[in-house]
Formats: sequence, C-alpha cells, structure tokens
Amino acid sequence: MKAEGITRNELLKEAHKLIGESGSRLFEKYKTKGHWCMMLVYDFMHDVCGISSFPKTFSCSGFTATDFAQKRLNHDYKTAEIGDIILFEINGNRADGADHVGIVIDNVGGIIKLLEGNTNGDDDGLYYDSSTVNVFEYPYSAGCFDCIIDMSEFFNDNTESKHPPDETEAEEKPQDVFTLELRTLRIGMKGNDVKALQRLLFADGFSVGPTGDDGDFGKRTEKAVINYQTEHGLTADGIAGKATFTELLKS
Repeated sequence: MKAEGITRNELLKEAHKLIGESGSRLFEKYKTKGHWCMMLVYDFMHDVCGISSFPKTFSCSGFTATDFAQKRLNHDYKTAEIGDIILFEINGNRADGADHVGIVIDNVGGIIKLLEGNTNGDDDGLYYDSSTVNVFEYPYSAGCFDCIIDMSEFFNDNTESKHPPDETEAEEKPQDVFTLELRTLRIGMKGNDVKALQRLLFADGFSVGPTGDDGDFGKRTEKAVINYQTEHGLTADGIAGKATFTELLKS
C-alpha cells in the first residue's frame, strides 16, 4: 500500500488484519526477537502504510527521541485519531523514556482503543510476555500515557473529529444530560457494568488481573475494589455500591 492516497479507513482495515497475530513474522523478517511493540509499529507504518520517512527503531524511548517524533508530539489525548501513535510510561521512571507503544484505532467517548503488540494486563498495568497482538481500551484518565505522535499529515481523510464535545459545551445543552443506573456489584457477577467497573479501576491504577476488563467479577476484581476502597477511605468490603461508584466517577 502506498502512502499517496491512503485513508484512515484503509489503515483501520489493515490494522484489523493483525489482530491475533504473533510476533514470529516480525522476528523472522527483522532477524531479532524481544519486546516487539515498536517493531510492529515500524513495520505497519513503514511497510503497510508506506511512510518511508518513519524511523527504523525498535526502541520506544529511541523512537520518542527522533526528530520525526519530536516534530509531531503532543499530550492532548482528545485529539488522537486513527493512525496516531501513543507511547506509554509504565515503569514509573519517566527519565528512561517511553516503555511501550500502540497504534490508535478508535477514540470515542473518552476511550482510546489501541492495537498493541507484545502486551497484556497484570498488577503493573502492562507486561511483555504476550505472544499476540491485542486491542486494549484506555480512558483519557488512565495515567499511563507518555505522549501522542500526530500522524495526520500522512492520511488524506482528515474529516470532522468524532471526539465528544467539550465538558463546558455539554453542560450548556440540557439534552446531553442523562441519568446512569448501576447495579451494586460483587464477586460472581458478570456483565457490561462489571466491565465498566474494571475499566474505572484500571484507569485509577488498580489492576483487575491478567484477563483485564472481561466483565467477570472474580477474585482479582474484588481485590482491586478492596484496595481502592481502602485507599479512598471507604468501607473495604469488596462490593462496588453507590459510594464506591461515586468516588470512581469523580475522576
């Protein structure tokens, strides 16, 4: 695929083809192994999207330091669009540079979806022993992002943003106000509201286990709720009720 004429929709189709792929193709292609998140991004941007100027580096911190990245770097995650690149800070040491990277495949309603190679979720949020590409979702408040690389100049369909309206704008429109009903959640329960709880916990730095936001309130989710309640001065019973959700939704 050539860079001339490439659209975000075409990029999205190509990205979806990678879901579930292991790193073996890239290891063979580049004759190296290791953490292949940046390798995936380079291969996709350079070879699939045809962006010849994309720097060849398999180091997240090394990529961030390039002129290519520095010219396009910002920290406003509301601006992220399909094809942009987000780098992560996940080891608590910003001095050593970015630790992980993913390609934006959606950004709607305050949630960014990323295609990421070589990653999964555990107590530290992300770790590097997955053999497949996966799609993960992160709210703007996740706290694990380091920066965003704006790739808009390489795509020809920069249409109107799909991003939600500004908060002040929403407050001025009564029709945008809605009531949210939530169940009291406890261990053993399943559903989309459990998934929402898991995402809120993760966004506040509390891991719900290696299966992530699977919608299943298991022991790891209960532990995360207890830890959250303890840290925020709530009754630490592992049950997510009104008080717990009210606190979670403040951020």
